[in-house]
Amino acid sequence: ISYCLSSNYNWAPGLGSGYDAIQQALAVMGHCSELEQDLIRALSTRHTAEARDSADPTTLNMGNLPELNVAFAEAMAPLYSKYDGNLAVTAIYVEALMNLKAWQLWDKNTATGEITPADENTLLLVKIMEDAFESSEAARVDPALCHLYCHALELSPFPERALPAADVLRTRMPGLGHLVHMPSHIDAWVGQWKEAIECNIAAVDADDHYVEVTGNDSQFYKFYRMHNHHFIVWCAMFDGQYETALKYARKAVETLPSGDANHGVQFMLAGIIPMGAIFLESYVTMPWHVMIRFGKWDEILAESIYTDKEVFPATIATQHYARGVAYASKGMVPEAEAEQVLFKEALQNPALAGRMMHNNVMYQDPSEGPSILNVNAAILEAEIEYRRQFISKSNGSPHDFTAAFEELRRGVDLSLNLAYNEPWGQMQPVRHILGALLFEQGHIEEAEEVYRADIKLWKDNMWGLLGLKLCLEARGDAHEELAEVTALFNERSSRADIVPAKTCFCAQDALQKNCCD
Repeated sequence: ISYCLSSNYNWAPGLGSGYDAIQQALAVMGHCSELEQDLIRALSTRHTAEARDSADPTTLNMGNLPELNVAFAEAMAPLYSKYDGNLAVTAIYVEALMNLKAWQLWDKNTATGEITPADENTLLLVKIMEDAFESSEAARVDPALCHLYCHALELSPFPERALPAADVLRTRMPGLGHLVHMPSHIDAWVGQWKEAIECNIAAVDADDHYVEVTGNDSQFYKFYRMHNHHFIVWCAMFDGQYETALKYARKAVETLPSGDANHGVQFMLAGIIPMGAIFLESYVTMPWHVMIRFGKWDEILAESIYTDKEVFPATIATQHYARGVAYASKGMVPEAEAEQVLFKEALQNPALAGRMMHNNVMYQDPSEGPSILNVNAAILEAEIEYRRQFISKSNGSPHDFTAAFEELRRGVDLSLNLAYNEPWGQMQPVRHILGALLFEQGHIEEAEEVYRADIKLWKDNMWGLLGLKLCLEARGDAHEELAEVTALFNERSSRADIVPAKTCFCAQDALQKNCCD
């Protein structure tokens, strides 16, 4: 009980203090084995009465302090040596080390793309697991170690090293949705979009079955269920699968309500802290992002809108962003500007403060750092300005796209500097928008640079390959590379139900048929 209440890699605050439970364990551990007693003593370093008594759930202080995580990791180190080869001890020690830098094991230079270890503990925990895999066949199929190894390498310079562990988890424990989903944390970084979609669909099915059989659909479990839906949507968007993306985006929204007809407890707000409101409402935004990705402008404008500013602050802001992009892409600039006004008003809604999408803040003042809706704000401003200039150019009037492109470049930077998330906080890469509009205005060289950077980050994704293919065709002097890129694009787009002509449907010829025959 104490261990489960403690900090974990996916939820650093933990669920509560484990002090009382571990004190009970210490009091009755006389009948336990030496190993069990050692583990109980080690875990006791993670909890103090003072930390328990100072807990303040309103500030997400659940009585699990960072310095106590350090103490626990230090207490586990000698046990790892003492019980050499014990896979359970190895996994507990590795997780203790990972919790010291949860979701921050690697540092990425967004300007150069260079990835380096956050500290020496990152290299240590990776080595511990790789030593276990090398020396023990049982370790290579151990669910805990395979799970932790995928997390450890997902943002590393070498995620492909975790593919064997990912493959184990695809079928090792088919009833546990989270473990079934875990391979996608590696799949996404190595360009295995098909496999990522498949394992998350299997995870959603496993979760649905679990809820049906047990009736357990707790708030905390909903976070994990939403994560699997989110992953399907994100990967299907990369893979050109509109129907799949929209299906699971809407399924996520349908999974959230608790059944209250007036949505009063839509996100299970009762409890110690309103975690549901903070962490779940953002998933309601997903259908809007899917429709933007696939240029469903009329569908966006026909979509029912949310009006409850207390329950849906992030969704209301997102719907005005989506409607603004739709109007701008249709050339209806005044209407887009009106939506932009509503979008900016929505950002000032006090209920929006603190809303999260996994590790990312949905909105904060730009002076405080990046947020998802700040990225959206840059995109919307750029789309409207671009359309103004596009219309002026079409009418033979003076025009200048400089401001629009600068805003999109800023959007790229904001997006890349979001907190590390899988799926990424900005679901449609801003580079796909920038590249498409640069290409449309004849800036082929910069567009090519944009697409090469995108393919390097999101390995061999259909959209980035399409953009590079178009640039190489426009250059006309790279026939061998063009043939290779075209072949790879054709393979990557073979599962798509919508194959665009450009990397953003905001480009005017993006709906052209048979673009890639």
